[in-house]
Amino acid sequence: MTGWNESTLRGAASWKAFKEGKGLFDAGAVTGVKSDGAQWSGTVREGKRVFKVSVKVLSPTNLEARCACPDNQSTGAVCAHAVASGLAALGGTPVAAQQPTASRAAVATAAVARAAAPPAAAPAVVAFSIGLPVNWQESLKRGKLAAALTMGGDITPADERLSSWLAGTGLKPAANLQLNLDGALCESFLRAAIGHPRVAVRKTDTRITIQEPGAYPVGSPERVGESVYLTAGDDLIQVGEGWFRISESEIAPVGPAVSPIWLKQLLVRLGRDRNIRIPLRDFLREIGQWQEWIGFSPVPWLDDIHFVPADHVIEMKIDGTLQRLEATVGVRYGTSPAVPLGLGEVAALPKLEGDRCQVRDWSSEKLAASQLTAFGFESVDSSAWILKGEDAVIRFLSKSLPDVETGWKITESDRFKVTRKQVAVIEPKIKILGSGDDWLRFDFSFQSNDGRSFTAADIRQLLVSKRGNGAQKVVISDDASSMIEPLFAELDIIRQEANGFTASKRAGEVIRKLCEKLHNSNSSSGFHEINTSKSFPAIKASLREYQTYGASWLIDRVSNYGGALLADDMGLGKTIQAIACIERLIWQSEGPVVIVATASLLGNWQAELRKFAPHLPVRLLHGTGREAEQRAVRSGEVLLTTYGTLPRDLVWYLKQKFAAIVVDEASLMRNPDTDHAKAISRLNADARIALTGTPVENGVRDLWSIFRFIQPDWLGKREDFKQRYELAADDPKVLERLRLKISPFMLRRTKEEVAPELPSKIFIEEYCDLTADQQGVYRELLAEGRRKVEEMEDAKNAGAARMRMLTVLLRLRQASCDLALFENEKFKRLSVTRRSAKLQRLLELVSEAVSGNHKILVFSQFQKQLREIENSLNEAGIGSLRLDGQTRNRQELVDTFQSADGPPVFLISLKAGGYGLNLTAADIVIHFDPWWNPAAEAQATDRAHRIGQTRPVIIYRLIARGTVEEKVVSMQEKKRKVAVAIDDAGGGDAAGWSEAELMGLLEG
Repeated sequence: MTGWNESTLRGAASWKAFKEGKGLFDAGAVTGVKSDGAQWSGTVREGKRVFKVSVKVLSPTNLEARCACPDNQSTGAVCAHAVASGLAALGGTPVAAQQPTASRAAVATAAVARAAAPPAAAPAVVAFSIGLPVNWQESLKRGKLAAALTMGGDITPADERLSSWLAGTGLKPAANLQLNLDGALCESFLRAAIGHPRVAVRKTDTRITIQEPGAYPVGSPERVGESVYLTAGDDLIQVGEGWFRISESEIAPVGPAVSPIWLKQLLVRLGRDRNIRIPLRDFLREIGQWQEWIGFSPVPWLDDIHFVPADHVIEMKIDGTLQRLEATVGVRYGTSPAVPLGLGEVAALPKLEGDRCQVRDWSSEKLAASQLTAFGFESVDSSAWILKGEDAVIRFLSKSLPDVETGWKITESDRFKVTRKQVAVIEPKIKILGSGDDWLRFDFSFQSNDGRSFTAADIRQLLVSKRGNGAQKVVISDDASSMIEPLFAELDIIRQEANGFTASKRAGEVIRKLCEKLHNSNSSSGFHEINTSKSFPAIKASLREYQTYGASWLIDRVSNYGGALLADDMGLGKTIQAIACIERLIWQSEGPVVIVATASLLGNWQAELRKFAPHLPVRLLHGTGREAEQRAVRSGEVLLTTYGTLPRDLVWYLKQKFAAIVVDEASLMRNPDTDHAKAISRLNADARIALTGTPVENGVRDLWSIFRFIQPDWLGKREDFKQRYELAADDPKVLERLRLKISPFMLRRTKEEVAPELPSKIFIEEYCDLTADQQGVYRELLAEGRRKVEEMEDAKNAGAARMRMLTVLLRLRQASCDLALFENEKFKRLSVTRRSAKLQRLLELVSEAVSGNHKILVFSQFQKQLREIENSLNEAGIGSLRLDGQTRNRQELVDTFQSADGPPVFLISLKAGGYGLNLTAADIVIHFDPWWNPAAEAQATDRAHRIGQTRPVIIYRLIARGTVEEKVVSMQEKKRKVAVAIDDAGGGDAAGWSEAELMGLLEG
């Protein structure tokens, strides 16, 4: 085969796609390969799905791949299946075929031997300076370039690339090497020289910077009716197969070396027509991938769009016998024709209405495909699935089909209807008979899917005989034995011969939830329904609908049952829901309300209470002088204390009667043997509220400890709970039983569930109070800095005074972040809890996010700070990646983070967080230290919050209270001017900030 090779595949595919494709090829997953010099095609089996792929070789650096997989369908990328079939087309032999009888150990040994073989001689690395002619811009516009390479200087990574480039072209380094380049050679030379420190125009000695690949700016997209217009800049030129931006002193590639087809087509149109019209629907459909390499200036009509998944239905047409089922599965949006899961195009989408744009629900479609695979179906085509084997078919008919029928549209063939009647599924049924203030009466029986009723004796007989009625297969649900009977035993259900069963008030809530589960509907039958129509006029905020429900739910649970756990996902506003509940409860009961939180969150609680309920008196019971505060406590006040302080003051707390106790970050109570967990469970209160986004971190025992506080004795004694649940936590039925038992008293909503109510970006400012050590250092730096600046001003040396101010401000910012940023061994030996309040809070946020299966981006201006965070995450056992100005393998890190099994945290230098980073796997962004330039922060945030992102992105800004950080943020809000931050070395200039404003930051 000519025109391409394995190196071509490596360059065309991402690192992750090539790795996965090589694995598929080595596993022998490729069949039916056909190829010639211009294209190849083949079939690749991945798990139970089959993908047909074809690739055209437009040039050695330009491959056009078409595959049925989601990666290729959504981006046009050279996917793993294209790589696998390409390797097969090259005539290679898969590892699985090379050693069909070898053991895994033998294969591994052979791989080690191959790795140990002498490598090919590496090209000599030479340091160069690059000289360009005066007319280099005119030459590049014609796709040509004359460049002179002269030896000398320190070797850099760009010199290594240039040396390899020379070796690849067959040229040998020389003291003075004249190059006359055009086409592909010119393009590859420029890409090899990216970041080279010694590029200049001959004669004028003007320095030229060759930038990393970036986006091509097109200004603000203009919307006119149902069309969008994009206007090209004047500096877009084509060199070889690639495109570049040029200015008087800069050359910047647009897009990667092997660009996707869509980017080439779009750039060709922009370069040729300068102003192009795109139908609005096409623009919205493609914006998600375009924005990676096309830079749009902020424009309200686009920035304010909230992309939401459109309503749809999964359709399944099913036929077959007990031995084999055949299904056609697709997804239908509105009146558009059904399309295969994850494939094809929906003509009616995207659909823009106001600031809401409905798009395909890719995650839901992916989930449906995963469900089919879990049921045992295999994909034989884009929409065709088969299930083979009588056991698998019966299992699907009895267990899986009843569940999917509630959410999917099932169309049955006549033959399948007959097949389904051959299986009798017998399930337990619960019927609510009546209820009172403190009791619920219900009946319990068994029914088959054809309407027949069975007694418990009938069920026992069927279980013994293991046969049905004639040729009919009988399947008995194990819900009765694995869930209902154990629950009845735990709940102490009373059997009344003539009137069914009777449950107590709390047990009745579980029976209601069980009834909903068995019947796939809300079957409360009027038993203690929650009033969610409450309003909260005293709260100075407009609660979202789910927040109003949450606050109402809390009030109902604590009023009727004494306690509740609000376990909403992080960022959904558990604090404001709790404040709304507190505001209502504090006037209904005698005594104060006490809030227990971590020391790092006391400041936030003070700020939130002051903001949303300013009429509530708040008292801090923490730190020195709290004994006097305790003596002044009055009914109707809100008391703030910490996990560490409360046990030390337990004697005082045990003498009090509280209207309510609110425990924030309640997962910290997960160990029931800690002093604070024991102390909190002993407090006397009318209402007990726990708040946490991670109710289970280490295991189900976490729940027992929290429930000991909110619902004493509900989960039994500790040893009984261990036997029933902890030791059997691997059994899904046991976990389902536990979920049912706690469900009346735990409310959890994820971001995905309430996404339509949320803005696309949620900003949360977390204020952290400096530790005592930080406060001491900060005060010393501030006093000394002010003294020196005043001395310079008195000496009439304004320039030196300004530089001194900038240096002092840098050090104050470092002290606000982490004392470890100072090169001081004493500070380095301090624990995190002493040297950095913000790092302590960051670790809390990351721990909660990771437990909730979120992925997180953490930005900082200080590279040393990123390393300190990385070290702390390693100690906590949390995986992370780090990208800063020294990183060379950027795309490899991006691909690793974006993968489903990649580490959950990506640490990024704010200066490195520009274009070329598409990190949509993340839905949480944390800015460790505020940047003086809000635009830089926004650009970093948009690495995760891409246009088209359907998940809300939460952005945390960690701000040290009472420091220069808080003042800068305050001044930003007043001015919103563009500013340039002080860099790591303390240089630079705060543009737009006057000397008076800078001096104001140093005031006490």
